[in-house]
Amino acid sequence: MIEIDLEPKVTVSYDMSNEDYHAHPGISASGLKLMLKSYKLYKLRQRMKRIESPALTMGTILHERLLENKYRVPLLSDANIDKLDIMTHNGRLMFDYILRYTVNEVSVIIEDDSYGITRKVRVDAYDKTNGIVYDLKTTRYNDPRKFEADAYRLGYHIQAAWYLDTMNMAGLPAKAFGFLVVPSESPNEPFAYQVTQDLIEDGRAAYSELIDGYLEYEKSGSDAVSFLTMDLPNWRRDQLGIL
Repeated sequence: MIEIDLEPKVTVSYDMSNEDYHAHPGISASGLKLMLKSYKLYKLRQRMKRIESPALTMGTILHERLLENKYRVPLLSDANIDKLDIMTHNGRLMFDYILRYTVNEVSVIIEDDSYGITRKVRVDAYDKTNGIVYDLKTTRYNDPRKFEADAYRLGYHIQAAWYLDTMNMAGLPAKAFGFLVVPSESPNEPFAYQVTQDLIEDGRAAYSELIDGYLEYEKSGSDAVSFLTMDLPNWRRDQLGIL
């Protein structure tokens, strides 16, 4: 494992395995997204059982092919293997000019004394010269606006803010965040998004609130489920004249 100790409490690795990264107990962006659902869910994350779906497998293999130059044929249907080959081809055509200048799968682990936690990120692609962090996403949408509409609900703004802040804390310049998106459905036409500063600020406020809430949850010793709020949708509010 190649490690750069920028400070005693910082580790930057360019060849940490995915398994080693996920086994580390630090808080990640995916962990923050679990907190959005329930603090208890986050606390139990290592004990939850999961079934790997074809969509998840395809996303994992696409990452390997585009970011690590690895090629393996997964146990998928012939149709999904053909689809994955097309996604790989189109992703390379669209984003090769970016990925040839990035270092990929960079793992950063740092102690955050302000919260008393360990932060971690695993960056898909990092352009250190220009301070740009890229994340590769798959989506069922070919319409970029549909992806954009889903992104906030899925906490992508939280991920963007968490990645940039963690990288900068570790002494790695990071001033911009972009998504490289490859649709899984025909015509599989890739597109890209740059995250605005307003969205970054919103993501930062959201993750700060999540961490504060989780630390309080831990301190309380509670094992209660966090209940989400289900309310009238906006279209129904409009019908009823409710502001």
